[in-house]
Amino acid sequence: MNYDPTMSARKPANADLPSQTSPPHHIIVVDDEPSIRQLNTALLSNSGYEVDSAEDGAAAWEALGAGDYDLIITDNNMPNMTGFELLKKLRAARMALPVIMATGTLPTEEFTRYPWLKPDATLLKPYTVAEMLRTVKKVLREADTASASWQRPPDLPQHILVVDEDCDLRLLYTDALARPGYHVDGAEDGAAGWKALQASNYNLLITENDLPDLSGVELVRKLRAARMALPVVMATGRLPTDALARNPSLQLAATLVKPFAIDALLNTVNNVLRATITPRDQINPPGNRQSQPSAVGLQF
Repeated sequence: MNYDPTMSARKPANADLPSQTSPPHHIIVVDDEPSIRQLNTALLSNSGYEVDSAEDGAAAWEALGAGDYDLIITDNNMPNMTGFELLKKLRAARMALPVIMATGTLPTEEFTRYPWLKPDATLLKPYTVAEMLRTVKKVLREADTASASWQRPPDLPQHILVVDEDCDLRLLYTDALARPGYHVDGAEDGAAGWKALQASNYNLLITENDLPDLSGVELVRKLRAARMALPVVMATGRLPTDALARNPSLQLAATLVKPFAIDALLNTVNNVLRATITPRDQINPPGNRQSQPSAVGLQF
């Protein structure tokens, strides 16, 4: 990294201080190279952040279990546990912590295979002091804004079912939606999703289409046949456009094509739930053919 050793002496006192209220943001720096770890720790500490460090992914994972953090800055190529493996454990544990991957070589193949595990930002070594501080401030600002924007009144619980066979992706959705206060259940396939829908009342269904046992389209078809009018967001790698065209009664509220940003998911869920006519829809008892209001057909 292009560090200037006289930087702290020459910089104005408030040059790169984070715009935050007390207490300061708590950051953990993870890098197996001692000099980089120490320099980043000193840089961020001098800029007003509270900073801890870890020598590899395994040590960082232990630290994350013992303390509360607002941001992780991690290398990727480390012994015991790589940065990507650390990120995967974070998401599997439903820890919605922003991550900056600051590394020499990005694990592009892994991110292509698991796009939902991409970090919030990346820095390629060597990077400058200005690049580091600018990226940290940007990621923390976006995290704070998202947290403030997605706070909902506690007296408006919303129950969401997420159906996706990919465990990591299902956990990521669940974690992201739990942050603004939604109550979220998960199901690994269409058949399990149908059982959940019969057992509980939901405000929204988010489903993949390409599922074992029962596809997303088939699941929504069963929903509508049972006169369940809750809105459906189909979040899938490839939309079943032909099947949807042949079955307009399925009435999807919105669609998302993978890979998509978590912000897109949150915005879609928020908009669909706001536009939904009824707050909670149920299966009609046998013989009750009373009409139910339809889900609003929004497309994003």
